[in-house]
Amino acid sequence: MRIIHITNGDSTRVGLERSSVPGTFHSWHDVLHSGPTPAGLSRAEWRRLRAAHIAAGDPDGAASILKDYERGDAALESWRDHDEMVFWFEHDLYDQVILLHHLDWLSRIEIRGSTTFSLVCGDRYLGPLPPEQFPPLFDRRQPIADAQIDVGKRGWAAFCAPDPAALESFAAGDTAALPFLAGALRRHFEDYPSSINGLSRSEAQILSVVDGGVSSPDALFAAWTRMEDPIFMGDSTFWAIVEGLATGRQPLLRLDVQPRADRLPTGSIAVTDAGRDVMSARADHVALNGIDRWMGGVHLTPSRFWRWNGARLVTAHA
Repeated sequence: MRIIHITNGDSTRVGLERSSVPGTFHSWHDVLHSGPTPAGLSRAEWRRLRAAHIAAGDPDGAASILKDYERGDAALESWRDHDEMVFWFEHDLYDQVILLHHLDWLSRIEIRGSTTFSLVCGDRYLGPLPPEQFPPLFDRRQPIADAQIDVGKRGWAAFCAPDPAALESFAAGDTAALPFLAGALRRHFEDYPSSINGLSRSEAQILSVVDGGVSSPDALFAAWTRMEDPIFMGDSTFWAIVEGLATGRQPLLRLDVQPRADRLPTGSIAVTDAGRDVMSARADHVALNGIDRWMGGVHLTPSRFWRWNGARLVTAHA
C-alpha cells in the first residue's frame, strides 16, 4: 500500500521517519496566521507572496523558501500516486489554520479515485513524541469526512476574506466537525489590537514578562510560552513580534542583543517609558506607532483596522 504523510513540520516528520509507520513523509509548514493570506491569487502568486513575507526582504532567503513551498505543494499534488494521504496536525492555531488550507485544497479535488484521505488530529503535541508513540496514533487515524471538508472550505474562505466579519460569523457557527477550530480562531482574534491600549495579546504578554524582570530573549520566550495553552508559536515568529515592539516612532521595547545562528539572540530587553504608558493604557500603541499588519486576508492600516474588545472585533480608527 502506497501511503504519503503530510505533517505539520519537520519535527513530526522526523519522528515519523524514525518510527515503524509505513509510507513516505513530507512536511508542509507555513505560519499562515502570520502575514498575508489574501484570496484571489493564483497558486504561483500565493507562493511568491508567502515566500517574500517569510524572508522579510531577503531575496536569497525568499528564493530558498519558494523552492521549499513548491516541494510541499508537489507533495500534496502527488496524491494520485498513493493509496492514502494522511494529514498530521495538532490543536493549536498554527496547525488549525494549515488544516483549513489543506481541507480547502481537498475540496477542489472533484474525483478522488481510490485514494483515501485521513487525519490524525488530537490535543497532543506531535513534534516531541518519541518514535514508538506514532504507530498507535497512525492506527487510530480517521478518514476525512465530507463535513470536515465543508467546514475547512468555508473556514479558509473566511480566513482569507478582507473583512474579519466573515471569520467572526464563521467561528460563531457550527464548527463541531473540527473540534479544536473555534478555540484556535478565538486566539487569532485576540491578536488584533486591543480596544484598551492597541496591544495584541501576544504583545501585551511580552511587555508584561519583560516588565516583570525577565530580560534575556531565551527566558522571555520560555515565560511567554507558559502563558499559552495550547502553544502555537515558534521562536522565530515570536521574535518578529518582539522586534516590532522595538521599532516605530515610539518603541515600546529597547533591545541590546547580538544575533546567533538558528537561535534567538543573546543580550537584554527592557521596557521603555512609552511601553509602560501603553501597558497602563495612558497611551495607545496604534496611535503612537501606526499599524501595517496582515491578519489572514485582513490588512490592518491606520485608516482601516479593527480592535478586539475581549468579546468581538469592533471597527476602529487610529
